[in-house]
Amino acid sequence: MRKVYLTRDKSFVGCAGRLNVYVEDYNASELTIAGIPCRFVCKVKNGETVSFDIGDEAVKVVVIADKLSKDMCNDYYQIPAGVGDVEIGGKCTYNPGAGNPFRFHGVTDEHALANRKRSNKKGIITTIVAILIGVAIGLVMNMDTLFERPKDFISDDFQITLTTRFTEDYEDGIYYFGSSECSVSVSTFSFNEYAGVISMTEEEFLNVLKDNGHFGISSQMKKESGLLVVEEQAESNMGDIRSYFAVFIKSDDAFYVFEFGCENEKYEEYRPQFIEWANSIKIK
Repeated sequence: MRKVYLTRDKSFVGCAGRLNVYVEDYNASELTIAGIPCRFVCKVKNGETVSFDIGDEAVKVVVIADKLSKDMCNDYYQIPAGVGDVEIGGKCTYNPGAGNPFRFHGVTDEHALANRKRSNKKGIITTIVAILIGVAIGLVMNMDTLFERPKDFISDDFQITLTTRFTEDYEDGIYYFGSSECSVSVSTFSFNEYAGVISMTEEEFLNVLKDNGHFGISSQMKKESGLLVVEEQAESNMGDIRSYFAVFIKSDDAFYVFEFGCENEKYEEYRPQFIEWANSIKIK
């Protein structure tokens, strides 16, 4: 037997969720991922190093976010046969359309690289299906827009007033609010988990996020209607351009980043609405 030491590099991308680690096992398979029969071994948190035992034979180590997204959000590392302990690592990469997947460092195996391409393709297909479903629902519910009214969304940490056209979701520590044309995501960076940022200003924290790929390197913070905001454009997995109005709020316990987004062509129309919604935010 030998040990594998797996390090998940600390990153603000996908920081809130724990990832699931599996090893290839044809005798005690619990789950098939990318055509690989796998056995669960452990979970790994952001910035954590975990260890587990494997045999001397060649084996694949597989990392997924969860069973639901395993087909479009997975990656594996082929460990060759041997007797010595092995050190491997990776981190979550910024790709919202594919679920911000974990990617191993130093992967050269052509089958593993091909699997990444397949996973990204499935992510694009999933996004297309979600958009089509959203369009269909939007057509069915179009009459509801005539009776649109303000609606308060309340979590344990914050409150925001949007409208009755929005629905709410929560995944891996991030709140999502969506309508047929707009989106709002809320990321929380607790000082208990990231103690080093407690003394930072909002602008200094933005630089940390830029270094981790969450914002473009040229993004600048400014004041707008009493808010500290970053406005930028980004290309989605579908190739279209979306515009974002990101609001930074520092409380006694955490940094909050509220990102309001829509299609680039509709941004000037929705920008005043984003400001109104952002000014409704209350941190508890």
